[in-house]
This record gives sequence, C-alpha cells and structure tokens, in this order.
Amino acid sequence: MKKGNIIAWLIAACLLVITGYTAVHVHNANQKNAIKMARLAKIDAQAEKKKKRLLKKIAKHTRKPISYEKSSLTMAYPNVKQKKYHNTKKHPYRLWVEVSVSKQRVYIRSGRYILYTMNASVAKNYEKGQKSYQKTPTGLFKLDKKRGTSYFDATRGYGAKYWTSFADGGLYRFESVPVNANGEVIAKEAKKLGQKVTKKHNVKAYGSIRLSLADAQWFEENIPAKTPVFIHEDPKNHYPDDYEE
Repeated sequence: MKKGNIIAWLIAACLLVITGYTAVHVHNANQKNAIKMARLAKIDAQAEKKKKRLLKKIAKHTRKPISYEKSSLTMAYPNVKQKKYHNTKKHPYRLWVEVSVSKQRVYIRSGRYILYTMNASVAKNYEKGQKSYQKTPTGLFKLDKKRGTSYFDATRGYGAKYWTSFADGGLYRFESVPVNANGEVIAKEAKKLGQKVTKKHNVKAYGSIRLSLADAQWFEENIPAKTPVFIHEDPKNHYPDDYEE
C-alpha cells in the first residue's frame, strides 16, 4: 500500500473514531440533561402542590371579620426560628417578608412559599403637600436590630406597640395599630387594618406598616434582623431572583 493511501486511511479512521466518540458524548449529555430536566420538573410540580396546599390552609384559617387585636389567621404562627429558615444566601427556604401595598397585606415567606398572611395598613401618598418621607417606601430592605415593645410620638398624637425597624434607623417600622398616650388603641384608625386605601380612607402611618396587636408582637419577637423585606405596589411584582446580600 502506498504511503499516501496509508495516511489517508489513518486520517479517515481517526475521523471515524472522533465522530463516534462525539456522537456517544452528545447522546450521554442529552440523557443527563433529560434526567436533570425531568428532576427539575418533578421538583416544580411538587412545589406547586405545596404552594396550593399552604394557600388553601391559609384561606381556611383567615379570621373573619378582621380583628385589630387578634392574629390575622386562626392557625398557629410558623416556627421561623428553625434552622432551615436561616438566611443563608440564596437558600431555597430563605425567610423573607413581602408587603403588598395594593392588597394591604404582609406575607411571611419561605423561599417561594407563603407561610402566613397578615392584614396590614400601609400608608399611601394621597394628601397634597405630603412629604416624601411620610410615604411608605417601596423596594428591597432588611430588618435591622432596632425594635421595641412601645413608643408614643406626641408630635403626631399617637404611638404603637411592638415595633420593628426596616429602614432609616427606625424611621420606618412594622408596628401595631396606633395607640394613644395611655396605650389604648385608637379604634377609628385601627379599623382601617387590611382595608383598601383611598383618598377618603387614607392611612396616616407616616411610612410605617401597621399590623394587629398580636401580629405585631409576634413579628417583633420572631422575625430576626437582616431578614429581607420586599415592598411593592404592583400585585404582579415579584421578589428579584438576583437579590444579593
């Protein structure tokens, strides 16, 4: 056999081997990808079932009528102090708080799941001349260490119980419905809890987020500092997946 023919044969043989190896490699990669996609689809399906089960449970235990003294739900509060809820970066069970201005609700969440729903009063900027600092800010925040069991602001004529700061060193807080100088609930304002806010039905909370007495106490005692808080006005909005510590 001539030298040129031998070289051509060797090149052809090598190409055949490479082609065969590539085909096997692609086949194996496709198989692995198919298995991975099937596993992810199964996880998503299971997650959807869990989400629906939790939402159904919450709907079943929604307290009616709304109480500004008692918990928003008739079921027990979640035990968020469990290790699985610790705020590890991008942890699938990461604890966070969602606030919907449009729905006047606070959601205690674990990853994609809603653990508990609270009625809320979130201020809206309807009044002419209202300063920007009086409006509840929207966006991403973190709870800080500043919190307490009560306060009273004589300049505003009201205070609150069980407050937890989420921005500007205590200027913006999760807190109870308002109380007077004697610590008594101001019923006229408290009855707005969980109700739709309009120009005639505004919530003068100076940027803070009001909860029932029971919910505010549990929140202050159980939701730790550095827990992410996402406040939005659009009900179609979602917690950003690329949120960094």
